[in-house]
Amino acid sequence: MRHSIICTAACLAVLASMSDASAGEVLELRAGSIPVTSKVAGLLTQQGSSVPEVFVAQWQMPVSFEQQKQLEARGFRVLRYLPQDALVLRNVGIPSTALAAEIGARAAFPLSAQWKLAPELVRESGRSKKWVMVSLFEGSDVSSVVSALRSFRDIHVLRLSAGEIAVSATLESLFQVAAIDQVEWIQDLPIWSTLDYAISASDIDTTTAPPALTGYESGTKLMGFDEALLRGFTGKGQVVSMADTGVDTGNVATLHADLKPVVTKGYPLGIGATLWDDPQGHGTHVCGSVVGTGAMSNGAIRGGAFEARMLPSSIWSPIMDNLAFPSDFNKLFSPPLADGARVHTNSWGSPRNLGEYDGFASSVDKFVWENPDFFVLFAAGNSGEDKNADGRVDEGSIGSPATAKNVLSVGASENLLAQGGIQRPHGQLRDGDKKYGVEPLKSDTLSNNPDGIAVFSSRGPTTDGRLKPEIVAPGTNIVSTRSHHPRATLLWGAFDDQYVYAGGTSMATPLTAAAALVARQYLVERAGVASPSAALLKATLVHSAKDLFPGQYGFGQQQELPKPRPNVHEGYGRVDLEHLTRLVGSTVFIDSRQGVASGSSAEISFELDSGKGFRATLAYTDAPASPSAGRALVNDIDLEVVAPSGRVVSLQDSKNNLEMIEIKAGQAEAGAYRIIVRGKNVPQGRNGKQPYALVVSSSR
Repeated sequence: MRHSIICTAACLAVLASMSDASAGEVLELRAGSIPVTSKVAGLLTQQGSSVPEVFVAQWQMPVSFEQQKQLEARGFRVLRYLPQDALVLRNVGIPSTALAAEIGARAAFPLSAQWKLAPELVRESGRSKKWVMVSLFEGSDVSSVVSALRSFRDIHVLRLSAGEIAVSATLESLFQVAAIDQVEWIQDLPIWSTLDYAISASDIDTTTAPPALTGYESGTKLMGFDEALLRGFTGKGQVVSMADTGVDTGNVATLHADLKPVVTKGYPLGIGATLWDDPQGHGTHVCGSVVGTGAMSNGAIRGGAFEARMLPSSIWSPIMDNLAFPSDFNKLFSPPLADGARVHTNSWGSPRNLGEYDGFASSVDKFVWENPDFFVLFAAGNSGEDKNADGRVDEGSIGSPATAKNVLSVGASENLLAQGGIQRPHGQLRDGDKKYGVEPLKSDTLSNNPDGIAVFSSRGPTTDGRLKPEIVAPGTNIVSTRSHHPRATLLWGAFDDQYVYAGGTSMATPLTAAAALVARQYLVERAGVASPSAALLKATLVHSAKDLFPGQYGFGQQQELPKPRPNVHEGYGRVDLEHLTRLVGSTVFIDSRQGVASGSSAEISFELDSGKGFRATLAYTDAPASPSAGRALVNDIDLEVVAPSGRVVSLQDSKNNLEMIEIKAGQAEAGAYRIIVRGKNVPQGRNGKQPYALVVSSSR
């Protein structure tokens, strides 16, 4: 590689000065932990130093809301927070010398071009061109950046999308691109794919006639939808949206009978698309799992929220003959949000750079941060495999955008179905001898144990150590609606002429979205929360989930789940609507729109009866992080519980925006508990504070 000669002078100065640094004097970046030494700190502190348009300032203490207001008043624009205690700032033309001293920072220095490149790009070599996505800082002049790009040799602009530019470029030229002040991040252009688990035709159970109905076909039975229905909760009054391959005929007048009453409008968002029909079959199956009425099966096979209304988006591109959309999440989420949707489900993602918090995860987080009542779900992925051949599925395989903080990332547990779909042992599936060639995985099958996690389901953590997925739902041999488009595939095989089998985290996610609709209806009608935030929906689903520990293979060497929840295989467990829809009466729901600031706290009390366990769950929608940051959490608030005896339980979690403190029955003390939410560091809150949701209850 020749990139070293293309780095800016500032880049070389920074890299040359990477020696030991004292505690708290580093930047935690994807490029590594960068010591901010005296040499770096002096770059913009010398008399006569020129100030670039975009630069970094770092303080010795957490940067406060008041400090940022003062910076904005002086003409600087805060673009991003970087750990630790640093801000990316835009200088809007203020001439300055000794800048760090002027703004009260310990150091001020240019944002190195090398820090803006995804590490996987830096590791590559060669002169061949590749497609990348260039993300700009908010408020950048896109046209001027495009002009600059077109002046470079070997750069070709492919398309524009809000603050992102897709280009074809050589690796060598990417360092020139990264040196442009307005460029924030450069990464591989994603290849989006549906997250149904890929199979071979020979894997499918070729039973000639549909097996007798057992009630487990749709996957809803294991999640407690039957009990929720008996209590009157069906998603009625709720509106949901999805992005997928389309839905059936794409015409509300001619849709599948299970979908016609509940799908009222669609959006063609794929590149070159004018229709929202489904030439692949995946989207129709997903849609049925959320809102299918079961009209063609006398109600035997229906979605979990069959009285909700669906607004589907098709991101299928007839030009690419695959998923392809402009990757602008404002264009993806805004139309259904404006039309009333408050839940959005996504059974697709990118299998590249697993575990990374990339520009797309950051973009999703930004939209939810700006629209905190919009609950977004993403499938965790189907990249689970046992590469080290130890008989347990490896960790670290979550795909983007499921790596985002503010979404609910959904893994797949097993359904309970012994006939139809795929019934072959894991070791005999396509590439199964390589992925699952060791017992107990090898001879097991996909839907024989509801306490198990699907072998293909992606596991966490993310590369910055966050817990993913947060929850699981059945995702193997799920029966749902079949697309009647002439090109539609049969996925995991036909159930009959109206329904097909399928499996993957793609199937677990819409079932969880249906549960979110039921939960939202329940919170509105029974808990009296007029407009539940996305954080409260997440907290409620997680709080009531069923821990599947130890998994399907018992204890010892064959143990599937290494520890009780939370763990990076099941998250906090499987969705449990039977539990969720009986929370009211013994549960405190708090949806704090004001939140807590750095150094402040909020407290409630909770009386626990003798013989009961205790559970408190905190969730919050965090400010979006820079994709260049080495730690995605921006605002850090913590959950603390003080037992009646005065014993303090606190997680001090500096990575996740979801926390649970659980004390099992028999270990919990009866009496008054104090539950405290503490603002540890809130550099980018709403008016200096971080809103949050808190659910507290006794447990059995």
